[in-house]
Amino acid sequence: MISDSQRKHILHRFRLKVTSARLFVLDILIRSDVALSHNDILSQARDPQLDKVTLYRTLDAFVKSGLAHKVATEDRNWLYALHHNDQKESFEDDHAHFVCDECERIYCVPVVPAGKLQISNSDQSFTVRSHEYRLHGTCPQCQ
Repeated sequence: MISDSQRKHILHRFRLKVTSARLFVLDILIRSDVALSHNDILSQARDPQLDKVTLYRTLDAFVKSGLAHKVATEDRNWLYALHHNDQKESFEDDHAHFVCDECERIYCVPVVPAGKLQISNSDQSFTVRSHEYRLHGTCPQCQ
């Protein structure tokens, strides 16, 4: 379990203002082992001040600061997970998103860096800004 002072320290580290909504959302993301949707987070809200708009702004601030990242589901909805977590592994750069074909949960999993991604045999100039590894299979809970 992560303490209130530890959550505040994480927010400060990412230059985010400490608010009750941010502390609450951070706690939910820390405790989750899968990426969560807006509705997943909102359904856990005990704070009546955490409305949809506040949650969208909080998640957007987390992504912009680098604290969290978002991943698209197969139906193009967004799920959110932390990049850095003092209680779990850190997925700063290369990591994969494992999609369970049974329960459709999306997990962040570490991968061994394969070096620089190269586009071969291309006559065009592509500028790669980001990349995503997506793996499909069955998670341990569904096996």
